Amino acid sequence: MDTLIPAFLRRQRNQRRLTLEMLSAKVGMSPQHLSEIESGKRDPRLSSIERMAEAMGMTVLIVPDAMAPDLRRYVANNGRIYTTHAGQAAAAPNHAEAPKPNHAQEKT
Repeated sequence: MDTLIPAFLRRQRNQRRLTLEMLSAKVGMSPQHLSEIESGKRDPRLSSIERMAEAMGMTVLIVPDAMAPDLRRYVANNGRIYTTHAGQAAAAPNHAEAPKPNHAQEKT
């Protein structure tokens, strides 16, 4: 696999202190299969990447090649942004503050 995905998945799993066995139990794939994906020996299906990401609290985002440079530049200049379950944008720790949503104030 000629992408950064395998190393990224391994790094994310390790940062969350998950073993291959623990992640295996969450996604329904064998530890050996996960290891082969993380080492780049096996090309995973998109559904496998999505299951791994979801089990680690992440979402897979696919963008057209033409948009990728702009997205990378935005992330580099503004920090990584994630969306909370409530749908509000929030800055990741130790990164630039995310833009705040522009909601009309509610009348009480």
